[in-house]
Amino acid sequence: MTDLGSSPELIVSGPTIEAAIQAGLARLGVPREAVEIEVLDPGSPGFLGLGAREARVRLIVRRPPETPPPLPAPEQVEEAIAEAIHGLLESLGMSARLSIAQEPVEGAEGSEPSTIWAARIEGPTAGRLIGHHGRTLYAFQTLVRAIVARRLGAFVPLIVDINGYRAKRAEALRRLALKKAEQVMATGRPVELEPMPAAERRVIHMALKDHPRVTTYSIGEGEERRVVIAMRWTTEE
Repeated sequence: MTDLGSSPELIVSGPTIEAAIQAGLARLGVPREAVEIEVLDPGSPGFLGLGAREARVRLIVRRPPETPPPLPAPEQVEEAIAEAIHGLLESLGMSARLSIAQEPVEGAEGSEPSTIWAARIEGPTAGRLIGHHGRTLYAFQTLVRAIVARRLGAFVPLIVDINGYRAKRAEALRRLALKKAEQVMATGRPVELEPMPAAERRVIHMALKDHPRVTTYSIGEGEERRVVIAMRWTTEE
């Protein structure tokens, strides 16, 4: 085990990815939600036992989150979000309807429920801010977050949606995940998806997390990080 400051990490092997993860968690003595998991090698069952290769994973214990400063009153947060978005839209010569609300978000199992601010923009010309696979939308969201944080002096959990794009994209990603899972089962070979933002990678992971025959993991760094769908090999196979 390697100690990186206050974040120890462990590289462990096992007959399957899941077996390696469970062995690592047992050695670290922490629950699954307390670590970040990186698949170094998905392993392979080989053919009739020949050429078999164990899976290797790296487990990094997450540092305890720092307590964030308290947010301003909800009315102040909503006003800051509205001013930031309206200001950006005006600078682009665009007008659109804007609704802002706090919405519940799904957390890790056993964690306390939380909320996130959601700003939803609708209008006939607003679609220009979505871009290919939402790239422009995510950049716009980052800019809005920065403006709001600078005004309030604190980071505000915030998502920006345009013309219901996020729900449509999530459904398309779920269909893609199931289609690629069928491809993996038919060929036995892993499939790499194109690089995606973290929120979209999570949709893929969640769509296949209970799949009996395939598993998912992420590879790459930064903007090149992407999901791999691979067979969920078992020791019986």
